[in-house]
Amino acid sequence: MPQANWECMVHGDKTAFLSIYEQYYTALFHYGYSLTNDKELTKDCIQELFLEVWNTRTSIKKDVENPRCYLCTWLRRKISRHVNTISRVSPGAGSLINYDQFELSYEELLISHQLTEEKKERLNRAINKLTKKQKEIVRLKYFENLSYAVIAEKTSLTTRTIYNIIYEALHILREDKSLVAYF
Repeated sequence: MPQANWECMVHGDKTAFLSIYEQYYTALFHYGYSLTNDKELTKDCIQELFLEVWNTRTSIKKDVENPRCYLCTWLRRKISRHVNTISRVSPGAGSLINYDQFELSYEELLISHQLTEEKKERLNRAINKLTKKQKEIVRLKYFENLSYAVIAEKTSLTTRTIYNIIYEALHILREDKSLVAYF
């Protein structure tokens, strides 16, 4: 599916481009932030990256097997260029950058991607242990970032009930020892 979206985007499909943006933004942000520890620089570089992707879509690689790794590599280079520019203008500013991260190879990115996929699978298995109501409330709280009050209003439940459902769901998810870091 990601590869199909990439091919559609290269041929000018705006919906596929938006899908790629939504699918990879968070992962790119976490990766970029791990390189810079600067949220604003990371956000700016990601925005520039996607502008470049769209503006150069006719000349970029069309048969990308792993768009995430391709975009991570592009982002790493973009951040590196920004840091070099900042360092020239303000010597010493580059010292905030974790340069060791710039040495990741394509293979290391693929391994990182595979580990992330394994974590997603474990999380999905754990979420499947929840009741339908718990899944819905967890989705609203953690994936749509709604407040307890808004969730209560949407589901016609009390705020206290929402708290209890979230507590029970997190308890179930924490039972999976491999997911403890998430919850």
